[in-house]
Amino acid sequence: MRPGLHARGFSLVELVIALAVSLLVIAAAMALLVSQQRIFRVSTADRALQETGRVALEELTSNLRLAGYGIDPSYAFDFGPLETSRQDRAPANADLSAASTFASCTAISCRDSITGSDEIVFRYRNPSFVRTLAAAPTSETSITIAGPLVTPLYQGQILQVMCFAGDMRWAYVTVGATVQPTDSDTVEVGLAGANGDQFPFQNGYLTNSCFCAVAPRNALQTAPTTFAAAAKVYKVDQFRYYVARYDTAGDVVTDVTSTARPFLMLDQGLVNGGNPVLNVVAPDVEDLQFAYLFPNSQPANQLVGATAGTQISAGASGIDLDPAAGPPAFSDESLAPQRITQHPGNIRAVAVAVTVRTPEADSRVFESTIPAAANRPAVAGPIGYRRQVFQSSAATRNPDARGPYFPTYSTNGGADQLNVGGG
Repeated sequence: MRPGLHARGFSLVELVIALAVSLLVIAAAMALLVSQQRIFRVSTADRALQETGRVALEELTSNLRLAGYGIDPSYAFDFGPLETSRQDRAPANADLSAASTFASCTAISCRDSITGSDEIVFRYRNPSFVRTLAAAPTSETSITIAGPLVTPLYQGQILQVMCFAGDMRWAYVTVGATVQPTDSDTVEVGLAGANGDQFPFQNGYLTNSCFCAVAPRNALQTAPTTFAAAAKVYKVDQFRYYVARYDTAGDVVTDVTSTARPFLMLDQGLVNGGNPVLNVVAPDVEDLQFAYLFPNSQPANQLVGATAGTQISAGASGIDLDPAAGPPAFSDESLAPQRITQHPGNIRAVAVAVTVRTPEADSRVFESTIPAAANRPAVAGPIGYRRQVFQSSAATRNPDARGPYFPTYSTNGGADQLNVGGG
């Protein structure tokens, strides 16, 4: 070893400098990681927001386009009880009315709001369900349909019973108690109410002789002529869309500014075991707004529900449940007096606005405003969420039909290209 050379380590200054550089590198790496994680969370939340908006609009508009299919125009939309209504094949001189099938509804005001979310109720005949009457009705309390029954008929389900012989009448009745699936040849269905001329409790109409034309199970294959002439039973499906907010305990809260999570809900007026059958359509939908188009009305009244800060009114400039010209019916031409009123049966399109928020709050977002949509101004909401309004519209042409839908059924297993019956 040469003299004058001594082994030495790092000085304290060098160690401090190296440690400082290392800390700077680690801090930069951590900042980059945190930033990337935040960007990932934000992008994930934004994708969820976009997907929720897409799902909500598709659900609403696809079903709205079918509103009024197969049923009388007066019953296509529900804005509350109808004092008078018209039904094409009702007994002569019948004094018809229609109940709101959602009892909490106060006419018009229950469907539209300028301080919170709207709701909407509409109906159409389910094109995938048809059964024949298997026995002539002998009372107003039940009907017997041909089996099998693959899915339950829940309490509250509206049925349309249609004659295909004689004077071709129809009646709207309501299932009184849930009927479970069965493979039986016949299925007895108990009916709710017996209010005669009121939709959907027209049990008394079933005494008409045309409802005595019946057909057994598999009649389409074994006795096609008998099947074609028999009275048919269809489902009339209802759709009530609304926003509900649930807290962490699963209870519904009405405070818009609370942190409870909002959901777009579907209530079809069905009950199972005494409990309402409610369905979640999409989470994080904070608000729904609807506007209604009456193209044959006066220009000032053609679009209802789109004027900011103005709630839809009951009457000739808003929604008119009892117009002087009377409600529309199949037999009325497009420009008949009954077709140019503000009656719900004259709605020809519905504009839909859906406000969606991100699934979780972001501490860097200080916005608390639910943006304006349709006739509702901006309102306060919980802080920390990014929000977006999605808008679309759906044409509702079915209530403008010139005649009732009496499906034609094949008598040779479909070789004639006609309908072979629903399931």
